[in-house]
Amino acid sequence: MTNEDLNTTISNVKEAWKYPELFQNVSRSERWLSGAAGTYLLYKGLTSLFSHPVIALTGAAIGAGLLYRGVTGYCPMRDLAEQQKADLAPDEILVSETYVVDELG
Repeated sequence: MTNEDLNTTISNVKEAWKYPELFQNVSRSERWLSGAAGTYLLYKGLTSLFSHPVIALTGAAIGAGLLYRGVTGYCPMRDLAEQQKADLAPDEILVSETYVVDELG
């Protein structure tokens, strides 16, 4: 991932926050599942903050990301993957002549 990809993704997140209806790349069922899982992980992370701080903060951060994905319908990681997939266009192969060989010896 280059700095340009990261800057593009960050600017897309900012635009998605302003205009969420233009940047929805997550289906309705994924939004529901992300919202439910994010709420659960955020709750569990915040309630176990003092008993297991590292695990709790990790769970809370993942839960916050999933909750953001569920509420806005925009996933920055999916957007980044789609950008990289678009950059990988297949090369064209032009066949101009064909040779048929009967023997390999």
